[in-house]
Amino acid sequence: MKKNKFLALLLTCAMTVTVLAGCGSKNTTTAPSEDTNKPAESATYKIALIQQHQTNAFQIAVTEGAKAKAAELGVDLTILSADQDAATQISQIEQCVSEGYNAILFEPVDPDGLRDAAKAAADKGVVMINVVSVCTDWESAGISAISCGNNVKAGENEMQHVADLLEGKGNVAFLTGPSAVTDALDRMEGYRNILANYPDIKEVVAPADCEWDTAKAQATVESWLSAYDLDAIVCENDGMAVGAGNAAGANSGIIITGVDGTPDGYEAIEDGRMTGTVAQDGGLMAAGGLEAAVTLLNGGTLDNNVIIAESVWIDASNVADYK
Repeated sequence: MKKNKFLALLLTCAMTVTVLAGCGSKNTTTAPSEDTNKPAESATYKIALIQQHQTNAFQIAVTEGAKAKAAELGVDLTILSADQDAATQISQIEQCVSEGYNAILFEPVDPDGLRDAAKAAADKGVVMINVVSVCTDWESAGISAISCGNNVKAGENEMQHVADLLEGKGNVAFLTGPSAVTDALDRMEGYRNILANYPDIKEVVAPADCEWDTAKAQATVESWLSAYDLDAIVCENDGMAVGAGNAAGANSGIIITGVDGTPDGYEAIEDGRMTGTVAQDGGLMAAGGLEAAVTLLNGGTLDNNVIIAESVWIDASNVADYK
């Protein structure tokens, strides 16, 4: 009898160990795959970010800001690049709609040419958000919100600092982004607003569209330096300002400025190739757009469907505070 009780006790212990082992296995977690930005195995919403391109530090900041916010919100984020091609971007929007994305954030390559694609997607129930740059008459294109900088004010900020540094007179030249892109047009509008107050600041060569590209800007400025006496080169982004600084060399005596506040711009300010930049936070723009999309998908409303990231002037005196 004692033997039977002993065997029963052993059997009970074995069953207890088995149950405990089973409970312990429920605490095992599966690491998310490396190609997703969601923090768990399932995400509430499927969202796409379609950038104009991914070729400079500002755009990388947009990408990283979107990834960080997606992880925080627990959404499934896909990031695409249109490579500066409007037809590609339209196709990407259409593909995302067909694949059942809940929301699309996009930075339009062509502010007019993307309207129909945005409207078609919105009509099918996709939440459409403009980030960084904005479609023409965006609300009538079915776009729910915009998250961007105020590029007119950024241009005014940059040009006013250049005018002050020139003490109201001198020869200037401009390096621009693509002429069809809203942020390029708005920054130039800001420059013109300030220049109207300074008749002794002369534009000695037509603005050059360098498509935001550092190498193109460097080649353009190298040719300018042999043909013109320039006191300032005003650039619509930091990438082109770095190219201008590369062409002119460190401490050239030419005022060289940009927009965006990127790491390569900060480095150029520190080593004397650039004078200053107006910082705009691309990561914050992407994050703001993503947060707006999730709010709308959750059935909420936006206090403001125009989300603005403010700009600040950065030069050698304060660049260390922004690195």
